[in-house]
Amino acid sequence: MPYMCNIQMPMGKPKELIEKTMVEVSEVLIRNFETKPKQVRVIVDELPQNRYIIGGVMASEMPEFCKCPSEKGL
Repeated sequence: MPYMCNIQMPMGKPKELIEKTMVEVSEVLIRNFETKPKQVRVIVDELPQNRYIIGGVMASEMPEFCKCPSEKGL
């Protein structure tokens, strides 16, 4: 039986960051559940800002929420 992890996040994050996150999440699931790598599935759904709401405010109206860390000077 596979272990599934679905991550939903705003669109626009760098491909390298998404792939790094997927690898790290996979590693945690493999280690913590003592399972084989082929039994782990990690899926990332990137959501456009007009497809979700935060505290009653459309994400598209909150551009600061969706910026990549590199854009914030981190």
